[in-house]
This record gives sequence, C-alpha cells and structure tokens, in this order.
Amino acid sequence: MIEPRIYRAAFLPALLAVVIGMFSLESRPSPLPQGLAADVLFEGRLAASSARALAERFPDRRPGRPGDLAAARHVAQGLAAAGFDTRIDSFRAGGRALANVVARRVGSTRRQIVVMAPRDALGVPDAAGSAADTAALLEMARVLEGRAPRKTLVLASVDGSTLGSAGARRFLATDPDRRLIDGAIVLSNLGADRVRGPLVVGWGGDAKRAGIALQRTVSDSLRQELGSLPGAEGLPAQLIREAFPLGLGEQGPLLQRGVDAVRVSGSGELPPRADRPASAIDEQRLGALGRGVLRAVYALDEGRPLADGPHGYVTVVRKVLPAWAVSLIAFTLILPALVASVDAFARARRRRRGADRWWRWTLAGAAPFLAGLVLAELLGAFGAAPPVGSSPAPPQAYPLDGGALAQVLAVAGVVAAAWAFARVPLIRWLGAHGDPASEAAPTAPALLMCGVAIVVWLIDPYAALFLLPPLHLWMLATLGPADRRRIAPFALIVAGLVPLAVAALYYMRVLSLNPLEALWYLYLLVVGHHVGFASALAGCLTLGVLGSNLAVLAGRARRPEPKPVGERPRIRGPGGHAGPGSLGGTRSALRR
Repeated sequence: MIEPRIYRAAFLPALLAVVIGMFSLESRPSPLPQGLAADVLFEGRLAASSARALAERFPDRRPGRPGDLAAARHVAQGLAAAGFDTRIDSFRAGGRALANVVARRVGSTRRQIVVMAPRDALGVPDAAGSAADTAALLEMARVLEGRAPRKTLVLASVDGSTLGSAGARRFLATDPDRRLIDGAIVLSNLGADRVRGPLVVGWGGDAKRAGIALQRTVSDSLRQELGSLPGAEGLPAQLIREAFPLGLGEQGPLLQRGVDAVRVSGSGELPPRADRPASAIDEQRLGALGRGVLRAVYALDEGRPLADGPHGYVTVVRKVLPAWAVSLIAFTLILPALVASVDAFARARRRRRGADRWWRWTLAGAAPFLAGLVLAELLGAFGAAPPVGSSPAPPQAYPLDGGALAQVLAVAGVVAAAWAFARVPLIRWLGAHGDPASEAAPTAPALLMCGVAIVVWLIDPYAALFLLPPLHLWMLATLGPADRRRIAPFALIVAGLVPLAVAALYYMRVLSLNPLEALWYLYLLVVGHHVGFASALAGCLTLGVLGSNLAVLAGRARRPEPKPVGERPRIRGPGGHAGPGSLGGTRSALRR
C-alpha cells in the first residue's frame, strides 16, 4: 500500500507549478493591419468557370496520371502569362512521375510570401477540391499581374498531395530561400459549398502550430469577406490536438520544417466528395474565400514582420499558455505517483515479499501487445498495408475494405491469442509466477507506468497530461486502501481510461470515422510511422500495465473474504476499561 502522507506531500511542487503557469500566461500577438480591399479584384465567377473547365479538360488528375501532368503544363502557361517567372520541377515520389509548378515575382526584398495549392486529386473529377484550388491560384496570378510587390511572391501548384504531401516536401527541399518565408497560405477545397470545422487550419504533424499572428491575420481577412467564421476550438480540443497531433494538409510538412503556414479550407478538416459534379461549385463562396486569401497576402506584403510567438501553445481565455509551462505542470504531477510507487516497491522489498519478480510478470503482460505491434510492422514491411506517404492523408484515401478488415482482425487476434494462451507460459518461463493478489504484485505495474509517463513527457508533454489520470487512478486502485465492495477499484481503472477515450471519440467525430474505420486508420498511422516507434511502444506498455492491474484486481476478487474475528474487549472509552479499579475498589474511588 502507498503511504498517504508521502503521496500528498509530493503534490506541493505541482501547486507551485500551477502558480507559475498562471503567471506565464501571455497576451496573444496582434494580427497585421488589413491590406487593400480586394472585392473588385478576385472574380469568383471567373475562378468557378476556370475550375469547371479544368475539371472537364483534365478529369483524371490523380498523381502521376497523364491528366495530372497535362494540368501542370496548363497551369505553367497560365502563370507565365500573368508575368511570373515560372518553372516546372519534375520529380518522383511513391513510384510515380510528379511535377510541381513554381512561379515567382521578385519584390524589393528577398522575404517571401507563399501561396500553395494542391493540383492532384484523390478521385474524379474533384471539381470542388483541387480544380477549384488551382483555378483560384490562377485567378490570383491574374489579379497580381500588374502589382509590384514589396516582398517576393511565390505561387506554387504542388503535386502528390494524396501521396503524403510529396509536392510540398519537394518544394521545401528545392527552395533556396526557405528560411526567408514570412508566411505560407495553402488553398484547400475552396469550391466546397459548406464547411465542417474551422476554415483556418494551423495544426502540424507534431506539437508545432502555426503562429498566432499569422492565424489571426488570415482569420481577420476572411472575416472581412465572409462576415463571420466558425468558432475557434476550445481548450480540451487544443490539448487533444497537441497531445495526438495529426496535421492533414500541406501546412503540416511546412510547419515541421519551421515555415509559418496555415491552410484555408473551404470544407474544414476533411475534403468534400471527389465525385461531386463541377456544377456543385459555389461561385459566391469561392469568390469570398479567394478575396479573403488575397487580403491576407496584401497584409503580409505591406505590413510589418509577423510578431514572434510560441509555436507550441494553447489559448486560454484569449491568453497564451506556452508549452514550457504545460511541460512543467505535467512533470510535477507525475512526481507524486513516482514517489509513492517507489516507496511502495521499496517497502515490499524490505519485507522480502519477492517484489523483483513482478517486474517480469508485468512485462509478460505487455508481450501480447508488443506481438501485435511486431505483426503490424511486418505486414507493412511486406506490402500488405497500402503505401502511406511521409505525411498523413485523409482517411478517405484508405477505405475500409475486406483486406483492410482482415489486417485489423489479424492484429487483434494475435493480441487476444497471445494474452489467452501465451502469457501464462511466458510468466512461468520467466520464473515470475505467483499470487497476483499479493501485496507486492501491483508495485511493478505502478512503477512501469511512471516510467512510461516520463518517456512520453520527454516526447510530448501534452500527451503526458492524458496519462496522468491512468497513472494516479490505477495506482490508487491497486496500491490504495483495500475496498471490500470490490467495485470501487474497477471503477478507478475505468475512470483512468476516460481522457484517452474522449480523445479517440474527438478524432472519430472530426474525421467522420466509425470504430472499425478508426482502428484501421490508427493501424495505418502506426505502420506509416506517423506514430513514432517510441510512442507506439509506450502505448503497448500502457496496455500491458492495464492488463496487469486488471489481473491484480481479479486475483483479489477471487480471494475469499476473511472470517470475522470475535470482538475484543475495549480498554479505552466509556465502559471499556477492564483493569484494576473498574469496580471502584481503589483508594481514589473510595475518596469519592
């Protein structure tokens, strides 16, 4: 059992960290002043007409197809006709021949503003997606044709967006002035008729986010044209995004390489259906979004440099909480569980309860999940899983078919079979068999969970926040005071899983996934190493600790209740004294 006084005292550093975190709140960097009015410049009707013509002339623009490469030449001709210095950059990715079209107009400084639009499509004809984005890029080139910019303007039509943002990565690798980019705006699904989620997406593939000043500038520009924007994500959603980053879109690799970038998406997080006809393009909405982006370009070109701010943060009531403060709070909240677990393990060793063998017992409980991870890696290495690019693609790119379901069930079946049939023989082979209901059994899972939490904290402090409830509640369930009702420890185990379940449900809602599709997409993220190997290993160990804790509680539940012992006579309190003088035969009693 844990020592409550030691456990409570270890929370004092956390209280100090919370106070420091409160004083670390910063004001949000201000957006840039809005540039020239663009309502008479960007024509939504012309852009929609160009998108329909592009979708009809090049309907199949899937990466590497002839229509994709022909569309690249068409875009290059249009950008060159607008007076931009244009080049076609041919390259290969995913075994396919791809091409980026990069157009530049040199300004009075070498500082750059980048507007990027994916050109390839996931399906046919994708009129509201890449066709509308490409048409908007050409319309912006027409608007900017007679303008002398102060900064260098770069318009990039990139390929391979459905192959892990291959074109965006190629653009970064070939741009000699990458470090001089003041801001990048990615056009995404501007022809969609409705939005589900935020219009401005600033999430990357890791804890880095788009700068607050750039996001506020682009949001203000869009608000000038649209009148209103969908509400910003709250604190819980931000914490989930930072803890389990998933940067869909070309802004993801840009942010990972240190470029301040946002994605303006007319449909929100996910793309619209690619098979929708070209007539479904909303001309007015496409024009408003294009003018909003153009306003942002003017603001970036004419305004002062964007204010430097943290790229790892969460916003709390219009204030910014930097990542270092979150890291400090998370670490100090891990300390109480670590101190209490070390004390319980040391006490079990002093009492010679065989605490050391329970380490092997706990690791044997994690072995089935590690076997599932190894099988998933082998399936990916031998080509059973579909090829996944360097950046995560939308789930629609990988539908759940029969082969996908077979792979998910194979991994789940291996985990279940290993737990049911191989765990106990492995425990015996390791010489770690014993009674899980013993006092020393839960000390090893508690300490292992502390080690997992520290490793996760080193990788991503936000993810460590989601391990705090299982870390503390599982320890209290197994090392806390014994509860004869037996339901309370199991309730603590379930309560520890709530934050992780909330994060899973959030992404299922955002990505429009059912449970099986979510498992398939998670499998692809692991196989494609978008979930790092250290993170996947930490997840396996966490599941192993969960299984070991359930085994401890199940062993206690099977243990019979101790028989009640006869009541001993009390020696203190009213009517409880049984010693000399209890009947009044002492001198003190006689004096009364």
